Amino acid sequence: MKKLSVALVLVLVAGAAVAAAQTPAGKRVELGTSISYYSVKFDEEEGALSYINIPLRLGWYVWKGLELEPEFHLFIPTGDGAGDMTYFLQAKLLYNFHVGGGLVPFLGGGAGIGNGIPFLGIVEGGEDYKSFTYLGVAGFKYMIGNSAALRLEYRFNRFAWETPWLLEGEKEWGNIHNVLLGVSIFF
Repeated sequence: MKKLSVALVLVLVAGAAVAAAQTPAGKRVELGTSISYYSVKFDEEEGALSYINIPLRLGWYVWKGLELEPEFHLFIPTGDGAGDMTYFLQAKLLYNFHVGGGLVPFLGGGAGIGNGIPFLGIVEGGEDYKSFTYLGVAGFKYMIGNSAALRLEYRFNRFAWETPWLLEGEKEWGNIHNVLLGVSIFF
């Protein structure tokens, strides 16, 4: 997975070095959904957990190919003993490049905060939890006309979190690798 990720980033960076900004003509908003494959590995545990999720995202083109893309994850458990409501707010800044034809590679990064960690289709955490992440994003969109695109994206998240059972000021760290395949509609 690491070799594939490095290769993808290198290809996108090389393409970006000769590219110009790309924004769909007259469009300022991108609404998208994806099928998301998660692979989660915590530093102190062996093996990884995997899960499929379907998130929604909203992006705003603020200048040429520069896009601000916030995400809000909210998990509301139901039933007896279901636990606390948890949230995670994440924002990404992406730059979209035009390399000819309908292909639009993008690179970006971002950060997020919350009271849980979004993985396995939920936000795992609770009222006394604190979490933070920084992330890198690389991918591409393949434009279908002027109003839609297919999208493939890789995200690397580096999480830190504090939980009630840790000592004051102590944090746990972990990585989440996320591959998303989806569609976008432009307005």
